[in-house]
Amino acid sequence: LTTGRIDARFTGYTYDLLEEYAQGDPEGPAVGGAFTALINSYNHDELKFGKDKVYHNTSGAGGGSWNWTRKDGGQRRFFPGAPNVDQDLAQAMITNPRLQVQVENGYFDLATPFFATEFTMEHLGLPEALQKNIKEDYYNAGHMMYLHDQDRVSLHNQIASFIDRATRQ
Repeated sequence: LTTGRIDARFTGYTYDLLEEYAQGDPEGPAVGGAFTALINSYNHDELKFGKDKVYHNTSGAGGGSWNWTRKDGGQRRFFPGAPNVDQDLAQAMITNPRLQVQVENGYFDLATPFFATEFTMEHLGLPEALQKNIKEDYYNAGHMMYLHDQDRVSLHNQIASFIDRATRQ
């Protein structure tokens, strides 16, 4: 059995039990087609954009050629070549003490696990007065918490509240 990386609530059959890594994410076939069809329809029919192009909802169709580099280098962790940008966030928050950060976490998100996110936010090395500028919320969902009806409403309310708080400063 393969557990979903983007959303651990999705499971699927494992193709090759001898493989070190899963051959796919069970979440993709479950919901990916709907998102791809929707964005293609929106781009082509409403925006009249890219009628000769097809949107792919993952980088796999493009050869998986993400550019993980950043201007000033940075430590590489997790993904091959993935930059460590936590110090960029810390610098931005120190430079602009009014900068607010809202973090949305899905309990079933194994792509960006909430414990790792919590750890990163707690270890930015920020002055104590700036820690209050970071707010984290949690959802009974995966990476795309808006797939869960109750969490979609909660996400909307949290983002609206964040924008309201951030713009009242």
